[in-house]
Amino acid sequence: MPGPDATRRSDPHPDDGEVDRHSPSDAELLDAALAAFAEQGYSGTSVRRLARELGVHHNHIPQRFGSKERLWYAAVDHGFGLVYRDLVKAFAEPFPDELSRLKALVVRFIEVNAQRPALLRIVNSEAVIGGPRLEHLFREYIEPVRRYGEAVLSKLEARGEVRTSSVGIIYFLMASGAGGPIVFPGLAERFGVGLDPSDPEAVHRLAVETVDVLFGGISRAPGDQ
Repeated sequence: MPGPDATRRSDPHPDDGEVDRHSPSDAELLDAALAAFAEQGYSGTSVRRLARELGVHHNHIPQRFGSKERLWYAAVDHGFGLVYRDLVKAFAEPFPDELSRLKALVVRFIEVNAQRPALLRIVNSEAVIGGPRLEHLFREYIEPVRRYGEAVLSKLEARGEVRTSSVGIIYFLMASGAGGPIVFPGLAERFGVGLDPSDPEAVHRLAVETVDVLFGGISRAPGDQ
């Protein structure tokens, strides 16, 4: 006589309605999970609701990625992996000097985060809470940037090309300053600096203006036009 599990197998979607019309790829699923964690926070994200929105059975995501915690790690590793790939390409381009390379990398950092605003939102959220998830973000993705920035800024400061070698100041001005219109679109609109992340020209203008202010300051030198 078939047990209760057999009944479940014969009706694989007992409470999900019509699902599995299209089984998303891992990349599609992780992109959707990243957006959900960014919008709803870790605690507020429901894997069952995410599965329903994707049109898959509620067990589909756990079967692919395990627990919600493992899904979070897989999603951020997926998203930051794409950012890292883009930044490595930018780093490999030829530049006349180290300062020019650093400025170009800041521009590209802003551009790639505008393409994936969920990442900065997740960093902001986890930075408030603290804990193992923030440690993962810092160790795997922020600390390598910090080490690179510290080495470059120390050289540039020693040569008198920049006024500070503080990576923390540069990082927060870059991520929280230029990242503001990306992460807080409603507030950006009220300041008149709303940004359409899907408009690459608008994003590039923001990135270049940020670099100009970040490295040159907002004061005009005598004779500046």
